[in-house]
Amino acid sequence: MTIPRDDGGGMALSRAAARLYAEIGPTWSNCGPLQNRLKIRGDTQFAAVVEELVTAGLAVLEGRRIRRADAGDGNARLQPEMSADAQQIFDRLPPDGSAIGGLQLRGLVRLTNDRYRAAVEELKAAGLVRPGRGRGGTLARADDALQSPDAEVPATSLDDARLTPAGPGQLVHRESELYQPFVDWYRSDLDTRTLTFGHVRETATARGRARASGQWSRPDVAAVEVWSSPLLPDVELTISSFEIKRASEANRLESLYEAAAHGRWAHYPSLVVETASPEAELALREDIWPELDRLKLGLYTMYNLGDGTFQIEKHLFPPRQTPELGYLDELLEHFFSEDKALREKYQQAIGR
Repeated sequence: MTIPRDDGGGMALSRAAARLYAEIGPTWSNCGPLQNRLKIRGDTQFAAVVEELVTAGLAVLEGRRIRRADAGDGNARLQPEMSADAQQIFDRLPPDGSAIGGLQLRGLVRLTNDRYRAAVEELKAAGLVRPGRGRGGTLARADDALQSPDAEVPATSLDDARLTPAGPGQLVHRESELYQPFVDWYRSDLDTRTLTFGHVRETATARGRARASGQWSRPDVAAVEVWSSPLLPDVELTISSFEIKRASEANRLESLYEAAAHGRWAHYPSLVVETASPEAELALREDIWPELDRLKLGLYTMYNLGDGTFQIEKHLFPPRQTPELGYLDELLEHFFSEDKALREKYQQAIGR
């Protein structure tokens, strides 16, 4: 199918992309129901169809939502050879030339750390963006930035302005800034494994809303994985929970106890701590390590590389625990509460 253009020409699309384009409008639509309606079963196949529209400048993707692009999006292709990853990052930069913090930008795009860094370097090499100073670094469109080629883009928030220069080891101000980078890192790991079903998402209680069942009611991030074999009668379900803490809270015993409390929902509970050093030994007090072992917790560290991405390392893997079925069901209900299509995929994976 060919989509008409303003210049009288046309843009050829695959049949699936043309059908998706016909389904979306100027307002946001959730990808899950669209994928269901178009009967595209594979996530990889659906992602390729979405990327075709985004790359063509016909649609805008934000997380799991999509809509038609308009003139204000500034997402017409600047160079035919620009990669889809680079285009995705460029589209999310303010069109007026103001800068956006690297950590904020990193949370807006669905890219692994390696792909994000490669795309930013591509934009820099093409002279399309101008880096600046601030928390996690800042980025702005070069054509709308300051006139002097040597001038730095000013930070756009008080938080960014306080922290100059930015660089490796810079600490975040809000714990929530760590959630999406960890989710993206864990998702990239899931993509390398042979699973019947695998998904990871933020599960923290939204700010300003009452917790459902006490102070430590939900982990910040949870992962659900299903493995099965045609030669075995049962499937193996694994739920992992991750309590994520800023460096200022890493050495508090309450952080460990909170992570351990989530063991009632998860087979593998872990603590994830931010650190100003890439060395895990420098992140925690010596007396914390035996407590991690006693509580049967895993340990991950997150080190800010200074470009909006994090170096994430796994240092301890916890022994498998056996939560009560009622708690498992409660966590799964919350995990799939916002995505009916994802829930159906999970149920298919467990034979329901």
